[in-house]
Amino acid sequence: MPELPEVETIRSGLSDRIVKKTICQVEVLNRKSFVGKKASVLGQRVVSVKRRAKILQLKLNHEESLLFHLKMTGQLILSDKAARFAGGHPSLDWLDDLPNKHTRITFTFDDGSRLFFNDLRKFGWCKVLSEAETVDEFTKYGPEPFSQKLNPSYLYKKAIKRKSITVKQFLLDQSVVAGIGNIYNDESLFLAKISPKTKAKNLNLADWQKIIKSIRSVLRKGIKYGGTTDSDYVNSEGKSGQMQNYLKVYHQTGNNCPNACGETIQRIKIGGRGTYYCPSCQKETA
Repeated sequence: MPELPEVETIRSGLSDRIVKKTICQVEVLNRKSFVGKKASVLGQRVVSVKRRAKILQLKLNHEESLLFHLKMTGQLILSDKAARFAGGHPSLDWLDDLPNKHTRITFTFDDGSRLFFNDLRKFGWCKVLSEAETVDEFTKYGPEPFSQKLNPSYLYKKAIKRKSITVKQFLLDQSVVAGIGNIYNDESLFLAKISPKTKAKNLNLADWQKIIKSIRSVLRKGIKYGGTTDSDYVNSEGKSGQMQNYLKVYHQTGNNCPNACGETIQRIKIGGRGTYYCPSCQKETA
């Protein structure tokens, strides 16, 4: 599933290409993938493309929004006469004729270009929401990582209420902090030198300050390098991200710790999620 840097990269690429275009037609090929009324977006112009957590928001001129969550296999492909641009998990759909068997929704713009929402496993979704409904939808998510609302006191107060959860699980909870998934979670905790096995309630304000600093550093790097291509993610130009070339622990099982501590990177499972860390540099806090 794309995390904050990947979704932000897609947002930036789409913003350059669809803002000011007007939606002339909507074809829903899988009803489960589309929530809302098609008629409410017809004739509306895209005024901005934003991101909240792992969700893309196409804000329209009559105050409705199209929200997209790509989930595990979702992708957005913009096609016009000159070129094709995609973001998410294109796999062979990047090369296939469109629409194809994985196309769930097609949006046609006034210039003839089309935006295809493809989703192999059908877990992703598109919702048509009013401004008030969009606000309600976004209240499900915690602060953005770069927001001032994400501070040590906030995380400390949240964590002490969670008696048994690990810091790894705590940071994956989108109601606590938005946009962080498995990859950037592991990378952030490694940079902060905090074990993913540590109970969140055992961390103090200084620990949370280190974690916030590390999260922001890792996410900035992820955005800079266009996201991580762990399997088949590509950006809006159909190119792989480059962050995988800079990962310190994620998918580095058996490799020497980059801190040259003499230990190798280990893989364990926490809350059912594969977790990568250095047992020497990341000591568990009792």
